[in-house]
Amino acid sequence: MGLTPEWKYYNDGKSWLCKVCYKKKTVFWLSIWEMHFKLGFYFTEKNCSGVTELNIDKSIKEEFSQSKNIGKLIPLVIKMKRIEQIEDVIKIIEHKKSLK
Repeated sequence: MGLTPEWKYYNDGKSWLCKVCYKKKTVFWLSIWEMHFKLGFYFTEKNCSGVTELNIDKSIKEEFSQSKNIGKLIPLVIKMKRIEQIEDVIKIIEHKKSLK
């Protein structure tokens, strides 16, 4: 998919995070937990409507529509617990890569 991971320890949160980029664009942030891992995607108001148009699980769209802005960004956080979730994640990654 042309993605590049960049692991870094962040003192403010006392944890490791992986910034996953496509060329120079940050596609998502990855964090590892005991029973799952989290993917954090961030969208602007301008490009958030594209997420609701994706053919992904309805619950992801509902969570996204109810998420609270972080400054000017709208977060979409996915807790990866099952292999079946990967199809939706790939669709979101491809969408994020296509944004300008």
